[in-house]
Amino acid sequence: MRVLVAYASALGSTREIAQHVADRMAVALGEVECRSVEEVKSVSGYDAFVVGSAIHNQAWLDPALVFFTHNAHELAKRPVWVFSVGMSDALPRLFRKRGAALQQQRLEQSQFQDVELRGHKVFSGVYEAAQMPGPLRVLFRLTGGHFGDLRDWTSIDDWTDDITAQLTGSSEGAGVQGLPPDPPTGA
Repeated sequence: MRVLVAYASALGSTREIAQHVADRMAVALGEVECRSVEEVKSVSGYDAFVVGSAIHNQAWLDPALVFFTHNAHELAKRPVWVFSVGMSDALPRLFRKRGAALQQQRLEQSQFQDVELRGHKVFSGVYEAAQMPGPLRVLFRLTGGHFGDLRDWTSIDDWTDDITAQLTGSSEGAGVQGLPPDPPTGA
């Protein structure tokens, strides 16, 4: 089975998640390629897709949207999963769960209409204080927001294993034997 894990990353966090997903899937599936959406010239020849993008201003990055729109006809013929990387876990505690759910719902209603998805997951990425203007940074912290590497690798692995199990027709995910190296640390 030939799987493409394609991504659009602004600062590297989404790229690292995509590479980790591809490495983990490759243990059970064999040929899994991980590429930036901008490097992909054709989607023909792949049996399944996992496509991810960083979220900026409540939307996928433009290169990911172009990739998804341009290839929608071909993607619609195969199993497709998508993931979005945002800052929901950085939000003040009161808004975290609701924020992630709203973000996922908005994305699904506005950006993935032409392709029936097998699944969509929103993960938190790396959110550094320097990414936010000074006055907003102070307000953000005062209201309970926080910065750092907020990626939940266990959740990412569970999601990846579920996709792998669906593709192999197995009741177990890829995480049983031969795990890939530990996920990267930092941004």
